[in-house]
Amino acid sequence: MKEGDPAAGKNTAAERGAWIVFEDEAGQSKTPPRARTWGRTGQTPVVRVWGRGCGRVSMAGIACLKPGRRSRLSCAIREYRVRRDEPKGF
Repeated sequence: MKEGDPAAGKNTAAERGAWIVFEDEAGQSKTPPRARTWGRTGQTPVVRVWGRGCGRVSMAGIACLKPGRRSRLSCAIREYRVRRDEPKGF
């Protein structure tokens, strides 16, 4: 490595025996999507969607990797039901 290189003097995770961690979060509303369909002229079709459709679901996952060790995966799911004392996400 050159002296002016920003990575000079730094070790990789394998040399240090460190874990490499990847994290991701996602959320999904429980409100059903608006439905459309074809119908005869002058007759509006009705598409029924079942369920209350309130609240949301939040998901989070972590993948941990370390050279020479078993990889690890952890995930959590939290459901928000529109209650006052409930957090909306993580």
